[in-house]
Amino acid sequence: MDAAAGNPSPMHISRRRFLRGAGAAAGAGWLAPHLLLSDRALARALAAVADPRGTTLEATLVPVGAGPYRRLAEGPGLPTTVRTLGADPRPGREGRRVARASIVHLTDVHVIDTQSPARVEFLDRYADPPSQSIPFSSAQRPQETLTTQVAESMVRRINDLRRGPVTGRAFDCAVSTGDNIDNQQFNELEWFVTLLDGGSVTPNSGAPKRYEGVQDLEATSYDQHYWHPDNEDPNSDFYKRYYGFPAYPGLLAAAVAPFIASGLDVPWYTVNGNHDGLAQGNAPGNAAFEAIATGSVKVVNLPAGMSPGDFQHGLIRQDPAVLAALATAPARLVTADAGRRYISPADYAAAHFGVEPSSPGPDGHGLTEDNLDRGTLYYAFEAAPGVAGIVLDTVNRAGYAAGSIDPAQFAWLRAELDEAKAAERLVVVFSHHNLRSMNNVFPDPSTGGARITGAQIEALLHEYPNVVLWVNGHSHENRVVPHPRPGGGGGGFWEMLTAAHVDYPQQARLVELADNRDGTLSIFGTIIEHAAPPSAAPGATDVLSLAAISRELSLNDFQVDGAGALGRPEDRNVELLLPHPYGSTPSGSRDNERGDVARAGAGELPATGTSLDGRLAVGAAALGAAMVLRRRGEVDGNPVS
Repeated sequence: MDAAAGNPSPMHISRRRFLRGAGAAAGAGWLAPHLLLSDRALARALAAVADPRGTTLEATLVPVGAGPYRRLAEGPGLPTTVRTLGADPRPGREGRRVARASIVHLTDVHVIDTQSPARVEFLDRYADPPSQSIPFSSAQRPQETLTTQVAESMVRRINDLRRGPVTGRAFDCAVSTGDNIDNQQFNELEWFVTLLDGGSVTPNSGAPKRYEGVQDLEATSYDQHYWHPDNEDPNSDFYKRYYGFPAYPGLLAAAVAPFIASGLDVPWYTVNGNHDGLAQGNAPGNAAFEAIATGSVKVVNLPAGMSPGDFQHGLIRQDPAVLAALATAPARLVTADAGRRYISPADYAAAHFGVEPSSPGPDGHGLTEDNLDRGTLYYAFEAAPGVAGIVLDTVNRAGYAAGSIDPAQFAWLRAELDEAKAAERLVVVFSHHNLRSMNNVFPDPSTGGARITGAQIEALLHEYPNVVLWVNGHSHENRVVPHPRPGGGGGGFWEMLTAAHVDYPQQARLVELADNRDGTLSIFGTIIEHAAPPSAAPGATDVLSLAAISRELSLNDFQVDGAGALGRPEDRNVELLLPHPYGSTPSGSRDNERGDVARAGAGELPATGTSLDGRLAVGAAALGAAMVLRRRGEVDGNPVS
């Protein structure tokens, strides 16, 4: 794969075949000292190590069929789009570059307790066509009972890949940038942490082994506004009648069944989002809400005479009249569950400590004892050698979905940036909210002071040329935004948003930072699908089949702009160039290069641009492998010209 253009190379060699060829060459005496490669030739040979398999560089899923209900099938891979910000792509950078970081970006996983009495699914109908501008489309989704299976499917994909597809660098870490859960509930957080750490997950609450939610067949509360997978009558709900949704008998029972989560094989870090810190992502939690969440009465429609807007704002502002009206709203009985209690910031932090097994770590997943003591959820960590990760907590606990930060966090951010600059470390900022959505100025009584919005944070980041990337989510879309430094001085930083797990297209992104050794940096962003097949076999209820059903349902969710969430080509697989803040590789880089060789692991090839000894050894192996493959006349089954 040509990393710059994203086009298939005629000399693409799979890792397995490359290594097998190298071994054969060594046995045949091909690796004589005079066969060492130049840096450029070595880079071309090592380009074969970068493996597109399992990513959208190789293949992606595309909708098929005329509708109204469409399926998914495997389609061709997506190219890599080169974008520039104050630095032009220079020829031969593939042969010079050194991988500096390889990071997995997860976001908006939204692990959902779909049976919670605290959910307000009945608002969802107000986002049905033609009134889709009303912001209630996330109140209920046809696929939302399957969020844990989607998360597990993504973990399996990441564990199978193990390294960046462009540089070949093993993953340094994974970062999940908020809305990890949906409704600020303790049980949802337990499921999320277990999904990423590994262990037994039972994505059920209330009644053991039985689903009690709006999609079941309970006669007293059956509502045609929801998709009911167990009802095989094609006219049994609006999803089947008007949009062609199929029935999936047994799906709800399978969705709440326990399974063993694989757990990530790499260290992972947590970020707080508005759904992690606010009820339904909008309202400050309180004792009245918690009593509803843990109790046995589930409201199933608005109180008489109340508009959806008045209801939403009343909950956020904790209007006593609205809370009192809930007692008169239509409701059903469900099984109470204390595990649905609301969590505080300190509870959120504590849930990440002392988890068994302790691998992949780190304990706290970025959060520290200081976070526990102070109830804060922002921190800094080493994303990779020479690369600082700075995690912001952008949740405004005064309410509403948009974000901002408090003055104390802003001062802390400046101090962290000063420290990273003094140490000549590149900086990647992580948050839940993106700059466009950081405009929440409601005063937060828990922190005090005027809220700091995205424009103020952007201005601060522009003071530090070593800030190269801001990674976030919240908008449930793939998008890449350049932020040039004001005044036309060149440079700036890139902002990278990745689509949600809970909504179509259910993707994640692999982020690779590379020093091109020519005064420029390249940031690669490569989209990945989760491991589930394009579609499930009839009647299948294993974890990956359930994840496949979820993705298919999300494609057909008529309240979501699927094409917009996918993003444009320049928002998906990208190479983002910008000036290197230090002009070339910072001091200490040789140690980093030697570390890259060690990171490659026994029996595997290091990333392009390893130390001199590594280049010599791998260069000989590369040439030997290439010669053996040419002599055989094919590379991965394709004729070699």
